[in-house]
Amino acid sequence: MAHQLSVTLCSKCRSPLEFKPRINVNSANLDVSSDSALDPDKIPEIILLSNKDLDDYDAEINRLRSQISYVEKQKQLVHDYKTQLQSLLSFFRQFPNEILCAIFELACTNNLFQEYPWPSNQQSGKPSTTLSSPAITYLPALSISAVCTRWRSLALTLPRLWSQLRLEISGYSVPVRADIHDRFMSILKLYLDRSADIPLSIDLETTDGDEGNPSALDQLLEHAYRWQTFNYFGDFNLRLSGLQPEVPSKFPILENLTLKGYDFPFTDLSCFEHAPKLRTVGAELLQTDSKLPWAQITCLEVGESNEIMINTLQQCHDLTALKLRSSLRSKWGPNPGDISLARVESFTLFDYANLLENAFYTFTFPSLTELIIQQDAYKDLWPVESFNTFISRSSCALTTLSLSRVTISDLNLISALRLLPFLTTFSLDGLMDPNYGSPITSHFISSMHSSSPQPLLPKLRSLSIKFLGTLFDDAGLAGMVSSRWIPDRSLGINCLRSLVLCFSDRKVEEVYKPLWDLDRMGMRVVITGID
Repeated sequence: MAHQLSVTLCSKCRSPLEFKPRINVNSANLDVSSDSALDPDKIPEIILLSNKDLDDYDAEINRLRSQISYVEKQKQLVHDYKTQLQSLLSFFRQFPNEILCAIFELACTNNLFQEYPWPSNQQSGKPSTTLSSPAITYLPALSISAVCTRWRSLALTLPRLWSQLRLEISGYSVPVRADIHDRFMSILKLYLDRSADIPLSIDLETTDGDEGNPSALDQLLEHAYRWQTFNYFGDFNLRLSGLQPEVPSKFPILENLTLKGYDFPFTDLSCFEHAPKLRTVGAELLQTDSKLPWAQITCLEVGESNEIMINTLQQCHDLTALKLRSSLRSKWGPNPGDISLARVESFTLFDYANLLENAFYTFTFPSLTELIIQQDAYKDLWPVESFNTFISRSSCALTTLSLSRVTISDLNLISALRLLPFLTTFSLDGLMDPNYGSPITSHFISSMHSSSPQPLLPKLRSLSIKFLGTLFDDAGLAGMVSSRWIPDRSLGINCLRSLVLCFSDRKVEEVYKPLWDLDRMGMRVVITGID
């Protein structure tokens, strides 16, 4: 039964085989149901040939499997190649380099360097930032440069990405392996090198302790000529680091300076005496020996107000923005109008010691356009007389007013707003009347309605109310807002463009649904409440 063909085809798929079968297994020619079907003497030979065919079939199967494996690998290679080609058409690859660079700059405003390991002793406290991801995720410039060749090339050509640094360092020494400390310092040096000659923005925070000069500060001081913004929070004496006021022009481009701490050495301000471009200063407390170029300061924030601060303000002839925080130790001049600052446009007072009345009696701001008052507790009532005197004495055209946690009645609130006809932005946050209710009453709301004989705040364009409590005239407010959606100045009332209404203790009522129509027509309407 040996069978030879020039080309042997598989009986099933008709594909050519790599070998010639010795046995023809066509069912039509193989019948074992009859004893006379085969010659018994030939059966051993047929079995032998069958075994050889089986071996050949096994070899053929292995060959075909090898081919299948090869084809599958080729398929995977083509698939991977296709994926790579598709990545060339990705959304990000279509971005021009200029747009990518702008995105990178927005993402790299805070490169965090945190001391590791952080000391575990109780005195050192905890760092401000709790790291919940690998450290590189807090170093966006470094992360971006590790994504792909294109991003790395762009990152290396953008020194600004590497110029905004935030450092959290413990003031206590802790045994650290040399390689860990060297790695921290090398990454900091890498940032400083890659920032080239770009101005630096530095936020430095140290915990309590003064055991020595942090080595990171030494490295930063080597680039002090590039400091544009320096914000420091901690109690480390900067004089110990080599900052000396006697060295002139050490900070030639410094514009923004903030020094804060619980026991901060006041004289450290003098370290920045020679800063010809300094414009913005923030400090916990000013002392008589604090030497700064006060005449050129335009923005000042003081954490602890006192008479020395009042005297210092008299030297700030170019001041345009003033932020004060009063505490129980605060003390200001007793005479009305002691301080007149002709160029101040924005005044913010965080009143924690009930000195609001004193502030209104003390200051005169003829150019004031923005007034922000935030009180810590509902104690003293709104100082009606001193506020009226302050507005009259200043003769300012106030356009922005923000009141937070102030105790005032609806009548006194209306009376105060009558003095501010140019107000365009008004914000109320958690106000309370003397009877522990809210001054946002139906009477107050109706006085702002456009149909009122003398509507309050005729130029108002933005209104924000954060309401505490549950009793509120929802229908009245909705009607008042709708009445001020009047794109016609001939009526004497400006069109209200923005409403933000937040309820902390109640749900949003259905009566506000018509206001969503105003939102679709162009007014910004945001109304939130509890679920």
